[in-house]
Amino acid sequence: MAFADRFLTLGRDAHSGEVLARGGDPEAHSILQRTGFVPVLRLHETYHRLPIGLDIAEEERLATRAVARLRAVRYHVDADDAFDTETREAHYQPLGALVADLAERSVQPPRAARSPTR
Repeated sequence: MAFADRFLTLGRDAHSGEVLARGGDPEAHSILQRTGFVPVLRLHETYHRLPIGLDIAEEERLATRAVARLRAVRYHVDADDAFDTETREAHYQPLGALVADLAERSVQPPRAARSPTR
């Protein structure tokens, strides 16, 4: 993973008024989508936006939550003042990663029991 993929910008577009998030790697994209952002795939660009029809308070709540979640896993997020926060949300692995980890543990042979030292 390139270090540049750890940087994102999140803010309100000056022309459309939409809340947009640009940059990041697949993990950042997953966090954005789980926070309510919609992926936008263009020929030479991929970014995320909040759904149309949300009121301003809901947009600010979701964008602020996305900033908190991204910063909790050490992404550098350049956010508009309205979305900037020092809060960090707890980060949990996605369900698929948890299941894969449990499956991997179940097929590994158990460690030999240690005999008591004398």
